[in-house]
Amino acid sequence: GTLFGVGFCTWLMQQSLYEINSLCLWCCLAWVATITMFWYVTSFNVRNGLLPAPSWLRTFFGEFTWVLPVLHVGIIGMLILTRWWEFWTS
Repeated sequence: GTLFGVGFCTWLMQQSLYEINSLCLWCCLAWVATITMFWYVTSFNVRNGLLPAPSWLRTFFGEFTWVLPVLHVGIIGMLILTRWWEFWTS
């Protein structure tokens, strides 16, 4: 379910950033919540052996669960900044 959710949010982000040319703060909050939930559910599944993964990945998710959601949301933040940089600096 979270994989579908993050895929749908990615499509909505693309539509919002490049087709509609408008941001909705509630939508952005939903994106962050869905992305965070996806990475934490994936981390839980990998750490507990529900998803097959090499041992280094299990160790990574055990110690650095927070890295991938922060990186994912940070990339989206950079996309938003670069998309509307001229608007915010004028």
